[in-house]
Amino acid sequence: MKKVVFILMLVLGFAWNCHAQTWTYVQDSTITVCSPNTSSCTFGLDITPTVAGSISVIAISVSNNVTITSASGGGWTWQLCPAGRCHSFLSGFRNLDFAYSFNVAAGTNSVTVNLSGSSGAIFGANFMEVLPPPGTTASFDTAGISSSSSCSGSCTAVGLTTSATDVIIQSMHANSPADWKSWSSPYVTLPQAEGMYLNAPPGTIAAPTVNVTGTGAVFDAIAFKSSAGTFTAPTQYSPISPVNFTTFVSSGGIGCGPSCSLTIPATGSGHLLFIQAGDLNNAHINSVSGAGTWVAAGCPTITLSPNQTLSCAYNLFSTAGTTSLNITMSGSGSMFFTVWEMATTGTPFTVDVQGSASNAASQFPAGVTLPLTPGANDVIFQAIFVPGGESGTSFYPLALIKGAGGGNQFVTNDAGQAVRLNTNDNTPPVYVNAQNNATAVTGIAFSSH
Repeated sequence: MKKVVFILMLVLGFAWNCHAQTWTYVQDSTITVCSPNTSSCTFGLDITPTVAGSISVIAISVSNNVTITSASGGGWTWQLCPAGRCHSFLSGFRNLDFAYSFNVAAGTNSVTVNLSGSSGAIFGANFMEVLPPPGTTASFDTAGISSSSSCSGSCTAVGLTTSATDVIIQSMHANSPADWKSWSSPYVTLPQAEGMYLNAPPGTIAAPTVNVTGTGAVFDAIAFKSSAGTFTAPTQYSPISPVNFTTFVSSGGIGCGPSCSLTIPATGSGHLLFIQAGDLNNAHINSVSGAGTWVAAGCPTITLSPNQTLSCAYNLFSTAGTTSLNITMSGSGSMFFTVWEMATTGTPFTVDVQGSASNAASQFPAGVTLPLTPGANDVIFQAIFVPGGESGTSFYPLALIKGAGGGNQFVTNDAGQAVRLNTNDNTPPVYVNAQNNATAVTGIAFSSH
């Protein structure tokens, strides 16, 4: 077995398998504090603390045709894209631009961006972070822009020509992705709606398409390479891949009295099914029926006093064709659920490890540190109950949840879920908790080799 290398970060621990030469997603955080009709914004309540050696990217979305003139924060130089490569403006829709920095100091959670003029009525921003392969340094490779005033249903983003094995980040505004899988494969739809392609090969990279909810879109894309040059990397969705993700997250929740039924897409055979539940009634999942054998008592459950409860259930080997799951809770009331279906081309799913924890008041509470089996290949589900809501999550790129306050919240302003695929990295997610209050977290990992 190859050794696992651990590097101690200033703020949080980060680990990776040394045999997995790969780019790593860190965060995609929406900035909520920029005031309209201004030319500068400093944000620090929405970013998880940065990690050493990463690339930090600021993406702006404003009304007026302006550019980023400078950025600061983290004790390192911020760079602007070459002229015309990242500035994308479509009159009547939106204006986008990027700035980026290499080796921002670990633990940075406050940066400032300055514009060439007033933002206009809209001043939005995202902070994104990725890590190059271990032991390498990153540099700018290429960038591009695209826009359409008429696309609907599906919009075409930016095609790029890369010179190495890159990470590509694409930002879209003036429209909204339809769901968690809106960006076409091999792009991943991030929790704040950006598209990310980890380990894009050198050469012509076709423009992805994005399923959208409105008309018109403005795109901005940027690619980074590393000193590793061209290399063979793990596949994002192999052997474990998501098949379906169904949410029941409307503001009123699902009425369970104490039983209720969830309608889902027809299940496949031999898949992992995972239900995450959250409620404000001090209730947990007692049992589930449909699509095979379920386990609820062995799934991590925790209550944040007095009644905010996270619970779950899983089915390791689904039967095909089921479109309804029947759930019995330990109490009655409004409940919130997400249902994942995962397939594998490897061995049948088994439970690797699970846990739960209570966190004291913190602006950056951590998820559960799971002692994964060395050499295992896992899908990890993490959840957090935070009164007031969490507004950012690190290291876990799935999933965008529509209709519950944005990002990966599934109980509006109370609970969030984060998922990571095909990993043996036990680094827990770090959440942004602007309320700085106590939280409760759960985590469970399933293996398939």
